[in-house]
Amino acid sequence: MPATITSIPYCQKHQLDPNPTAHIETSSLEYLHTAFLLYEYKTTYSKKEYRTLLDTYGWDKGSCEEKRAIRIAENFQEFSTCPQHLAPIPVTILLRLCSLQYKSIISQLQDYPIGGLTCELVLELIEERKALLKTQKQEQQKQISIWRRTPRGDRYCQFPPQYEEDHQTGVLTQELIDGYGLLPQQILREAIADYHARIKSQEKEQPQEETAESEVVVVESGMLPQEEISPTEREKAIEVNSRLKQNEQPSTSNATEQQPVGGEVLMLAEKLKSATSYYQIRNAIYRHLAVKEEAWKQLSPEEQLRIERLLPQEVLALKTARKSGLIIDYYELENGWFQVFIPGEDKPVSVSKLNVISWLQEQESLNYVTT
Repeated sequence: MPATITSIPYCQKHQLDPNPTAHIETSSLEYLHTAFLLYEYKTTYSKKEYRTLLDTYGWDKGSCEEKRAIRIAENFQEFSTCPQHLAPIPVTILLRLCSLQYKSIISQLQDYPIGGLTCELVLELIEERKALLKTQKQEQQKQISIWRRTPRGDRYCQFPPQYEEDHQTGVLTQELIDGYGLLPQQILREAIADYHARIKSQEKEQPQEETAESEVVVVESGMLPQEEISPTEREKAIEVNSRLKQNEQPSTSNATEQQPVGGEVLMLAEKLKSATSYYQIRNAIYRHLAVKEEAWKQLSPEEQLRIERLLPQEVLALKTARKSGLIIDYYELENGWFQVFIPGEDKPVSVSKLNVISWLQEQESLNYVTT
């Protein structure tokens, strides 16, 4: 039976390589050439000369395509000398990496040798970054602080509105105001003081087991190698740690029943046991953020101590500051900065890794003055 047109394979009909991966990688490389050429022309010539040059080359792809290509070139300038390194990544994913949300991944791609970068690897980095951002958002939403600051820097507490079906709090407060001439602030102050005293009294009557809260640093991800710390910075870190530890309060918690250990928990625990550098610790936790607390509990005190010794002085200082209450929490970003949550502020404060020690000293001084 003679072959019909529809029975002839597409690759034979057009005399093409049957491998679609090869075609899309060639397409990505050609688009990168276009992007870097347009960027070079745009930054070299005047606006009028640039438009004239495009007309000479017969550019009729529209301004949107032009802007999209230039955007890729702007964000991937480090690869302009070797665009074939990015050939395995489709254009749509390259554009996704240009977004503010995933731009930090671009610097990580430079760590891979030519030929070692794959689209699958990039997609994994995107998913890890997405998981980290989601975790950070959830943690930020959990933080509740009543502290505010005036424009002059004075601290005060502010409670959120009280919504109740029976309006009990408002009714009773108004009765005290009308009947006894008390101020709302005075009522609130004395009520909280009484409640606080009652809670403390109950704690003394029912002693609880003390547990030392230990937590491995959260990675926002940059996976940068640990930098050398000067003797001066190390001395400052030790000084800050020693002063902050004096203010630490032992945490107490009721004994809880042992829960079954999941596979992911054991996997992270094994990775932490075998880690020999801060880079490996961050990488392991970054992939298993949801179970880091449970995995940490699976380690022996000796293993926990060994891992903590691998942490940089900046991280140790922040951990100590968090335990002492000087800060609420912190996250390490991929660009070498920290997002630090402090009492009285709704938004985190950005602190450079190089300035963490001196910044904590300033916060300690401010906290001493305000209290």
